Amino acid sequence: PQGPLLMPGLSVTALCVPAREVGGDYYDFLPLHESRVGVLIADVSGKGTSAALYMAELKGLMLSLSLVHSSPRALLIAANRIIAKHLDSRTFITMTYAVIDVRARTMTYARAGHTPLIYAPAAPPGARMARVLAPDGLVLGLKIDDGQMFERILEEETIPLEQGDLLVFFTDGISEAMDPGDDCFGEARLGKLVEQYGDLPADALRERVLGEIASFVNGAPQHDDMTMILLKVEGAGIDQVSAPRSLPVAVGES
Repeated sequence: PQGPLLMPGLSVTALCVPAREVGGDYYDFLPLHESRVGVLIADVSGKGTSAALYMAELKGLMLSLSLVHSSPRALLIAANRIIAKHLDSRTFITMTYAVIDVRARTMTYARAGHTPLIYAPAAPPGARMARVLAPDGLVLGLKIDDGQMFERILEEETIPLEQGDLLVFFTDGISEAMDPGDDCFGEARLGKLVEQYGDLPADALRERVLGEIASFVNGAPQHDDMTMILLKVEGAGIDQVSAPRSLPVAVGES
């Protein structure tokens, strides 16, 4: 996106740090309705220019499909049928697509082989408990059949949202950041950070996570693109919901 998502009822911040000059991670916010927004995060196998080109094509496809399919599951099924015809046999894409309705206070989502989501419901300070959300789903683009297996396995779930809830979307460049001994940062460590610091503003939590990752890797080179979306549900402004929009940000911000 060209800037942060501005929508009453949500506080959102994100980052995308490619391992090379260009990368194969992609996130986006897709305006759907005055009270609904699509949130997308994806990762193409491989890195560099070829991965980035596939992601550029995916962006246009998702913008079109989001206008046709209100169901995340239906959108991913349609995307898989199209993508499988155009990817080479060694390439695939993982993706999570969620539709957040701030008026109904729900999130409906499906996961096509992507890393799990971390969901930390609102709780008193120090009592927040992170949950891992990992419904079934295959990666996009496998040429094993005409999409029947992808459709059969893919699950869609809906969860209620309350003021103060926190959602974390991320790619494996976050959870698999490695220290000099090749140990991974891990989803469990990320979940503990969310529990401990989930009451911080979204921007402050993002910087805390980045700082913990930097401390963990201890100077080891970045081996994969790192992308993360932090989304907090707010109470103010829900009844004044209008079409979501993005504003320009300074170079280097997400």
